[in-house]
Amino acid sequence: MYGFLALCMFGFAYWLNKKLQGKRHGLIALLVGFAGSMLLYQSPASMEIATWSDNHFLGTLASNFGGWIGEPLPTGTVWSVLCIGGFVMTLVDLRYDHTYNPWAIAALIITPVAAKGSGSGVVTGFIDWLHSGGAWVVAWAVGGAVGS
Repeated sequence: MYGFLALCMFGFAYWLNKKLQGKRHGLIALLVGFAGSMLLYQSPASMEIATWSDNHFLGTLASNFGGWIGEPLPTGTVWSVLCIGGFVMTLVDLRYDHTYNPWAIAALIITPVAAKGSGSGVVTGFIDWLHSGGAWVVAWAVGGAVGS
């Protein structure tokens, strides 16, 4: 259910970003995307996407790159870099410039998946903690609204 609702929120955020006009329109679309990101984190789909990617794409890419540079590259490290990058991109968009909202909304899709697949670093642990708390709040609010 949460995966479907996350998809709906991302679509709504994309639509809001295209249709709303004014000074704060980007912030509204980004907040809807943020709620979608929390729902995606709550969904088992985020772990399924991370596992599928490890087995079919990211694992091969990391293995090949690790062979090329002569040292192993764990997929948890790649997921950690993606997690931190998506989080930073979202923060920069919230703080400074809402004109590249589609990139920030894409980061909001990647970050919860990356948080599930990332290693156990301090920064990724903090991002994971934020997503856990935010996911609980958004799931509670949305669950009450749609009657789950």
